[in-house]
Amino acid sequence: MATGADKLKGKEKKSPVKRERGHVHEQVLQYMRRGLMVGAFLPGQVMSLRKVAASLGTSPMPVREVMSRLVAANALEETESGSVKVPRLSIEKLSDLFAVRELLEGSAAELAVKNANAALISELSAVNKALIQAINKRNILDCLSLNQKFHFDLYAASKSEVLLPLIESLWLQCGPTMYMSLLVPSMPWDASAHRVILQELKASNAGGVKRAIITDIRNTKQALITVKSTHGAELLFANNPLFEFSN
Repeated sequence: MATGADKLKGKEKKSPVKRERGHVHEQVLQYMRRGLMVGAFLPGQVMSLRKVAASLGTSPMPVREVMSRLVAANALEETESGSVKVPRLSIEKLSDLFAVRELLEGSAAELAVKNANAALISELSAVNKALIQAINKRNILDCLSLNQKFHFDLYAASKSEVLLPLIESLWLQCGPTMYMSLLVPSMPWDASAHRVILQELKASNAGGVKRAIITDIRNTKQALITVKSTHGAELLFANNPLFEFSN
């Protein structure tokens, strides 16, 4: 005869259906979060449940649940018609986000220096080399993805369980604007701040790394607020099957 404890354990076990549902939900969430953070989704873009679900081979239900979660996190917004879209940020909101980014990411970078070993420096150097190649080739999506990876690999070395989720929440909100910083001829991406970051990491100069990160963030903000028009920018991602979600 099963005891009360046995019955309780049985209730706690997840069914295969629930495990599968959880896996699909996590897959959709990671897919959407990455798309927002690297700037593969565009400001003002309406998110299609059908297209996202079809791209991931799932039903619209987990996609709807994930989008609702991202709306609650201010990464997406619901329109009056009930659809969900990527927010368009005002200059004031953008400036506010970047000011907080300076505080949090500067702190994470400073903490990361304490844990910066040869392996981390080698990894970041390889990522930045690939980023420079992508810049030279004008491979927009690779530029955005590699830039995000460089920053988050560095911040992960801070080993802060508090800072990392906060930084990610900021990138979810400002990430979709990042592609616009590539459209400013007078301020071309050159990853120069990243090179300084690597130099200061090798010298174990925490203050230098922090200053370089802040410089990088400020340069990106300045490029973004000088963009006068985004006409035609949507075409940058039109042929990418992974991120073609707009209606």
